[in-house]
Amino acid sequence: MKKESATKRHDKMGLLVQRQLQRTLAETADAVQGHREAFFADPDDIETNHHLRTYIRRLRSLVAFVKPWQRSKQNAETQALLKRIVSHTSLLRELDVFEGQVRADHGSSPELVAFCADAAAAERARVLGVLASKPVKRSFKRAMSLAKNVEWKKRYAKHGVKKGAVRARYDDMVESVTAELEALDLADAERTHDVRKRAKRARYVAELCADILGTDAVDAAKDMTAHQDHLGDICDARANVRLIDGFLQQDLSESVRQELLLLRARNEAYLNDVLDTNGNRR
Repeated sequence: MKKESATKRHDKMGLLVQRQLQRTLAETADAVQGHREAFFADPDDIETNHHLRTYIRRLRSLVAFVKPWQRSKQNAETQALLKRIVSHTSLLRELDVFEGQVRADHGSSPELVAFCADAAAAERARVLGVLASKPVKRSFKRAMSLAKNVEWKKRYAKHGVKKGAVRARYDDMVESVTAELEALDLADAERTHDVRKRAKRARYVAELCADILGTDAVDAAKDMTAHQDHLGDICDARANVRLIDGFLQQDLSESVRQELLLLRARNEAYLNDVLDTNGNRR
């Protein structure tokens, strides 16, 4: 029997890795579709929107990760579609988080709780309408189709994606995000939000591609994100301030207005304490 050449063996391994990446993309797209259905089935459960957003972010993370090997035009289209879809749910998530914090505060009046619940309910109805609209449904269907049917660049369609290249890309991602976390100026709200998302992206990729990257990659991602968990609290506090500023433009009862002003002051104080601790001032 003729011995298989080293080139053919490498190509076989590369094509196997490529198929693993495609399978992971397709499975994650299936999960997104499932969470979309769950949100429509029970939109009043705030976790259904949360899970939908999380899995869209996981899929976006994968799409970003395979960018060097996927046809550029298709990759850009997939990413743009997913970004627009998830953007429709962002305000609802902020309102759900804020309402949850208000409910958990035993000092909140029933009137404030009801005000927050009404604001979230109104936004939930709007989001359901947008996601159910024909244009967004078409965009969603298109995004899922693209994720499940990746067009690889010609070179990689023929020879596959080398496992070492996948690991090298991941290691570069972790190294870059780690450096950004260490140099992060928490006073820069936009940068803080962006770096937090990039750290999550690295974790999602490690979890979803563990079979290719290895368990040590998952451990590295967990170690990295453990050091930035507080960034979520910082971003939530900033979102709360934005929400409250919007609420204060409305016609409110004096009692609700005063409670909102107190909550705003608490969030501002928390942010200032964090920045002081990190040697920064806003």
